[in-house]
Amino acid sequence: MAASAGPDAWPAAVADFGWHELLEEDAETAVSILSDLQGRFLPHTSFVDDVALAATSRTDWNRHPEAPVTRTVFPGLGTARVGSILTGGPATDSGDCTVAVAGVVSMDPRATSSLLVPALDGSALAIVTVPFHDEDLTLEPAGIEPESGWTRVAGTVAGKIVATGAEAADLWQAMRGAAYRALAYELNSIGREMLAATVEHVSSRKQFGRELGSFQAVKHALADTRVWQECAELAADAAWESDTPQAPILAKTLSGRFFRSAAENCQQLLGGMGFTWEHSFHRYLRRGLILEQLLGTSAELRAELGATVKSGDMPVLAPL
Repeated sequence: MAASAGPDAWPAAVADFGWHELLEEDAETAVSILSDLQGRFLPHTSFVDDVALAATSRTDWNRHPEAPVTRTVFPGLGTARVGSILTGGPATDSGDCTVAVAGVVSMDPRATSSLLVPALDGSALAIVTVPFHDEDLTLEPAGIEPESGWTRVAGTVAGKIVATGAEAADLWQAMRGAAYRALAYELNSIGREMLAATVEHVSSRKQFGRELGSFQAVKHALADTRVWQECAELAADAAWESDTPQAPILAKTLSGRFFRSAAENCQQLLGGMGFTWEHSFHRYLRRGLILEQLLGTSAELRAELGATVKSGDMPVLAPL
């Protein structure tokens, strides 16, 4: 039923299926199933937020799917660095504060009641909740696909600090790792759809009396993308086998690399059809370009992993 729902009816169908309950009981199965469907059907919503919040085990941030929900303000597209800044610290023991919000948030058909904002307090990290009011914030589509629901958000608003110091850092690390796993699976699904459409195209079209897929250059391009696919899928599955923060970062890095390879090679092999609005390729390309940049591009995350290796603090990851 969830798979047959329309783009806007997707959240309700997923809730009726019982996915949120499955997420609490078996996160790996829940994430792998839904992220694969997200990549195939491209609904007008994202469940990366739900996965990230569930990883914190904070029940006050995991509301009933039919009730107004808390949405997370992630860093702006293209970076993993938190962009929101705490401009006024707690004036009382209640934790009241002022925060300059800057980042992207998933605005989908579900009503939003509040925002969860990771914010910098000097060099330290704080987690802040702020009521969501349209009139207090500037909202505009993020990336090149407004239908995805990802929205740039900015504005200085009053909020309440719910975690600081080591607690805030641990919460953000858990959320970030869970989001990377979900994004890795969704990017892998998008890449597979792009690759499958291209294989079908080069197998059915002919040039100079031969199938396009029989030419060596075409075979090499598809083989290159297929190698990255294998690496990305193995890394995504292996990210569940290690509790180190680097494992999901590696999964997102390789999934982004697979998507980029599929985007470049498949669009070239589809020829003029790949540039038309009628062909489905552009839908997967536009969605993937947003997700590949969310919480850091492959290049940025690869640099982060490289810095960890150089520091000598790189843990042993699950064998890939």
